[in-house]
Amino acid sequence: MDNDPQIDEDECPICHTGLPLSEDGTKTAAEAHIASCIDSHISKPGEQANDQKAYAKRAAELEHPRNEENECPVCRTSLLTKEFDGNEAARHAHIASCLERNDSSSTSQPQYAPPAYERPANLRSGKLNKDTKNSQNVAALSKFDGDAKSEVGTGNGLSLQNQEDRNTDYLIEEVGTLRKWFSALGGDTKTPMEKKQLIMAKADKLMNDRWGPPGSERREMVARYWAATRMFDHWMFLHGQHPRQFRKYLEKGYMEPIPTAMVTARTLAYLYPEGSYYETPAEKRLYYLLNNGMMPDGSRHASIRPLNINRDRYTIIRRGNQRNARQIPLDPKLLAKYMSPGDVFQSDKQIKSHSYSEQVPNTVYDTRMKALHEFAEGIIHGTDHLETMVLIDVSGSMTWNPHSGIPGPDGITRYHDQPSNIRLVQHLVRRVMNHMLPRAQKEHPHQRGIDVVTFSSYGTYIGQLSTLNFNHDWQSKVRLGGGTQVMQGWQKVKATYFEHQNRDYGHGRFDPDFGWQATPGMPKLSLLVFLDGEATDMDEFELELLGETWAYVTIALVGMENCPHHHSHAIELERVAKFNPHVGFFDVHGRVCERLIVQDLLGSVYPVDPPVYEEICKPEYDIKPDELPAYSTH
Repeated sequence: MDNDPQIDEDECPICHTGLPLSEDGTKTAAEAHIASCIDSHISKPGEQANDQKAYAKRAAELEHPRNEENECPVCRTSLLTKEFDGNEAARHAHIASCLERNDSSSTSQPQYAPPAYERPANLRSGKLNKDTKNSQNVAALSKFDGDAKSEVGTGNGLSLQNQEDRNTDYLIEEVGTLRKWFSALGGDTKTPMEKKQLIMAKADKLMNDRWGPPGSERREMVARYWAATRMFDHWMFLHGQHPRQFRKYLEKGYMEPIPTAMVTARTLAYLYPEGSYYETPAEKRLYYLLNNGMMPDGSRHASIRPLNINRDRYTIIRRGNQRNARQIPLDPKLLAKYMSPGDVFQSDKQIKSHSYSEQVPNTVYDTRMKALHEFAEGIIHGTDHLETMVLIDVSGSMTWNPHSGIPGPDGITRYHDQPSNIRLVQHLVRRVMNHMLPRAQKEHPHQRGIDVVTFSSYGTYIGQLSTLNFNHDWQSKVRLGGGTQVMQGWQKVKATYFEHQNRDYGHGRFDPDFGWQATPGMPKLSLLVFLDGEATDMDEFELELLGETWAYVTIALVGMENCPHHHSHAIELERVAKFNPHVGFFDVHGRVCERLIVQDLLGSVYPVDPPVYEEICKPEYDIKPDELPAYSTH
């Protein structure tokens, strides 16, 4: 096998940086870059002009070789001058004199001088046997005719040959280097179209090796991922116009779902060095998809960039304050209908205010409404089915006591007159169970609760919760504290749901690299998520949801009143909902009207038969103030 180093065609052979791409698919920009590098790197500072002349002279000598019959073979003096004037005797005398001077200088060398290395001109490397060396020497000696032949001895002939060999070898090495550079500039015999087709063929082979032939299960999985992320047009554009870039992103895994091994090892969540443009590999990959894919409505959008808390702190705080300024009081008529003495803040002795917090109106995008409408049509006609689960953030940040002060990213500690996030979520979960379980029992009459997964530093399936013995089950099964890694909870939700569907109904297929994959006819999962936005892997979670078509996710972001840090999380989740019609987002902060929030959330969870006012406000579904556990600080 050839062990010579391969030249990376995407990399400049001089400075070893990535070559720029031309919009028309040609190599104009790449050639200009390499030519500039050659000019700046081909010689040392101060010697560039002289070296360029020397290279030009040597190249010219190779292109137009000298006629050795008309010059002295020793000193290379032209024999066509007036001094010789066609006189053969004068020529022979000049050559003999040069040979004599060369011979005397050779014999006058010190005894310790090493012998000259005798390497034939037509062989750049390798070993020669004795016979080969002799034949080369004989050929060198036979170059001269007339009286010059009789005056050229064996030793002198070898000296001439060594000089020619060294000169020729040096020129060959220089020209070989130049040929390699000019080959990178497109100086080989292949046309641009032939080169592009060759690279495309290599990319096609790589796809076959990685995903299998067209029609295979994994190839179909990748095709669904392209469609879900709306990147099909972009990947095909790179395949046809920039195949090197296509191969680059293929090898990086941008074109396929996230492998389970990367999720387990948190490969995409590790932090880049401070000062990097992206915080994590997940953020880098996510923004590539967002900036190159289509919007859900088929339009294009302006390029967006991530905000880094270290680099863009004041921008983040300013945007949070601007969103906070959009808060408006709740509609008094709605408030009069939905308010309840069982709302958690009403009976909390530490909370001084008994008025409801102003809220930023939640936006349900048209693409989300369209997706829910299509989902509803499938349910009504029996082509789609719906299952529900709940995912709850139980990390340490959910237990922070607002009355003790919560520090923000701007270094300011803010105090809030409201319950902790986990207390509010506990109330909301109990309220939604009143409406979720009866709907689940229409499909599964023997079901006794809703599957619930909690997450902090890890995900835990805590079984099924219902309003029956809710407080006892919550206290015994829910463990508070730890970090906030939403992907750990998502993976547990995914595994629980698919294992149940596969075991009981034969749905789903497990891929050894990419985990569980949906199969035709499998019910859709409508997942209700409660979190506070402090997750360290939120970009990876968003990236995962972008490629999943079997799940509809409703996210309730709980947080502090008048907190720019909370509103910065809300801005990010609003963007998630804007780019992904399978995601609905609702902002819940401060002192909230719980039954009104429950109606909004379940209207997103259930595209068909969502609970309405009469059901939401049934007295038996309300929470009595005396049932509330004592306020506790965790």
